[in-house]
Amino acid sequence: MPVTAWKAMSTPAPDQRARAVARQRRITRVGLAVLTTVLFVAAISFRELEFITAALLTGVAGVALDVRQTKKLARTRAQP
Repeated sequence: MPVTAWKAMSTPAPDQRARAVARQRRITRVGLAVLTTVLFVAAISFRELEFITAALLTGVAGVALDVRQTKKLARTRAQP
C-alpha cells in the first residue's frame, strides 16, 4: 500500500473534524459560563468586589475564546 493511500485513510473526514471542533467549543463555552456564574454567586454571597471583577474578566475571556474557536470551526468546515 503506498504511503499516500495510507495517509488518506488515516485522515479524518472534514465532517468529523468540524464536529470535534464544535464539541470542544461547546464544552469550553459551558465551562466558562459555569465559572462566571459561580464567581457572580460568590460575589453576591461574600459581598466582595473582587469576585465581580473576576467574573467579568472570565466572561470577556470566554467571548474572546469563543470567537477564536468559531474562526477555527469555519476554517475546518471550509477545507475540502
